[in-house]
Amino acid sequence: MLAESLVALAGAGGTALVGAMATDVWQTVRAGAAGLFGRDGESRHSAVAIRLDHDAELVSRASDQDRVRGALAPAWQVEWESLLTERPELAGEIRAFVDRTVAALPRAEQNWTMNVTARDHGRAYGALGGNVVVYESGRADPPRPPAADRSEEAAEEPS
Repeated sequence: MLAESLVALAGAGGTALVGAMATDVWQTVRAGAAGLFGRDGESRHSAVAIRLDHDAELVSRASDQDRVRGALAPAWQVEWESLLTERPELAGEIRAFVDRTVAALPRAEQNWTMNVTARDHGRAYGALGGNVVVYESGRADPPRPPAADRSEEAAEEPS
């Protein structure tokens, strides 16, 4: 079984890869991905290159490219997981590929993935570009959000 960190890396790889489809950076990203998968031999390199071209064409022709990318990302995550299972020593190179790909994407195509895990009755909190407000059961009155988030509320209170 693949370690959680490698599963997260595979998810980021799938998201970054499909995020690059039908963008100006696609050919560079395609070559990098095919090269990584090609480490398992020419037949896998060719098969992955054909699939990359096919999936990129699907994205390119779609009227809703984000929907198609969202549908393709999990399948590419599985591909990355398979590669990492067979070749775990490639994790560093795959992480570098993901980082380069995300950095090269137009801002609108940069998708973010977060994995938050809690174990043994623990709590885990995560936020991407926002606040985390936690309400716990059993409290008499829920905590108030920070003052910055109450600006609209304050504007509605009578003077």
